[in-house]
Amino acid sequence: MAIGRELTDDIVAEVLRRLPPRSLATFRGVCRAWRDLVDARQLLRVDLLPRSVGGIFMNYLALHSPEFFSRLTTGPSISGYLEFIPWYAKVVDHCNGLLLVAETLDKHDYVWNPATRRWARLPPRPTSQMGEEFDQIECLVYDPNVSPHYKVFLVPSLPDDQPKSMLDPEMMQSEWPPSPFALQVFSSITGCWEERSFVLEGGRLEERSFLSKGGRRVRAITDMKAYWREALFVLCKNGFVLRISISDAKYRLIPTPSDVELGHHGCLSLGRSEKGVYCAFDHDCNGLRIFLLNESCGQAGWELKHLVDLTSFAWKFNARGDSSQEHKGPWILQDINYYKYPYNNDDEPKELVEDNFEWNSDDDNVLNTDDMVEGHFEGYTSLLGFHPHKEIVFLNVSLRRAVAYHWNISKFQDLGNIFPKEYLEVAGHCAQIDTSFTYTPCWMDDFPESKLEAPIEN
Repeated sequence: MAIGRELTDDIVAEVLRRLPPRSLATFRGVCRAWRDLVDARQLLRVDLLPRSVGGIFMNYLALHSPEFFSRLTTGPSISGYLEFIPWYAKVVDHCNGLLLVAETLDKHDYVWNPATRRWARLPPRPTSQMGEEFDQIECLVYDPNVSPHYKVFLVPSLPDDQPKSMLDPEMMQSEWPPSPFALQVFSSITGCWEERSFVLEGGRLEERSFLSKGGRRVRAITDMKAYWREALFVLCKNGFVLRISISDAKYRLIPTPSDVELGHHGCLSLGRSEKGVYCAFDHDCNGLRIFLLNESCGQAGWELKHLVDLTSFAWKFNARGDSSQEHKGPWILQDINYYKYPYNNDDEPKELVEDNFEWNSDDDNVLNTDDMVEGHFEGYTSLLGFHPHKEIVFLNVSLRRAVAYHWNISKFQDLGNIFPKEYLEVAGHCAQIDTSFTYTPCWMDDFPESKLEAPIEN
């Protein structure tokens, strides 16, 4: 294979080898010949890119800061401690190694790379053009293979805590979303918010409610967005998915799976996994359906990929009697709130001792769905997130353990305890995981903003 008329593959490879990782990733996308050359000679440092799961960030009700449930490794460790935010904070989105963090008291937003400890504070969010009554879903977009720069989108959403009679009558009489659809977008290139308009592509959909036939509400709070191939997917409260094509400024409306309103009570989630954009519906505490979005031939529809009743698994898992905090697993909860905001304890912050655990789906810690024990189980399971590169979902088992479920082979793996220390004393009956985000570390150290300063002392 020759590239160009004069340069041989060996010469081109030597030139490319001297490029920084992101520039090399950019040149890899120029043509198929260059991509094959880069891949064949392993020129790209894939270890710097977000290829593997490093943990899960979780927002717990009644806690000051998000918790980080991390996979222990013999490599560089990552802390979920937000040194640069002294007060209340919440992770609101994640994309390819960057986190969007909101300071909930002063309402400041930050973009943060936990692996490199670099961060940037965003300018104040502009008010929605739709009116103050409208919610705004914050969406982070970042692709380290293409650019060190990122974008943050504010997507207006119909409020669910106010009757429509309280909203602007003229706005409610118009079609939703309108076309063109004006979104506020922050770019790290310009350092400011700008308005961008997106035009409807395809037809409109009949508005669907997330109320089931029995009148119980289907919540849509976990992983409401996904980023895949230069398109942003946002789960809206109207009962459809908003697909925003960033490259050509168009948007499309995609209906949610048609069979998630069958009298069930549960939560609808979006996420990216091995083959694209997935939708999961965990219902009736222990049921799980997983759908894959098929966009072939210009049409978009959901294909049911997996259906499982987790009741017998949850009963068997609970019967093992090892759901205490002392029982170790391949992953560990860093208990950031316990050390940063002590709950009547005199303990000093301690260094995390990393055991040499490896996450292996073939080890003795895997529970197989075959030969399950039948019985009554009063607990529940819920979705924590998708593995972005493998057909695996992470599950919360009664707020005690996190479990990886490999749905192709129907196997479960206990990852470890996710109940924060002394959480019950703080939250009481409100103890619950609000939102969670699967985290993939990005070690590209060219974040375009200032480096983290010294940690704030208590």
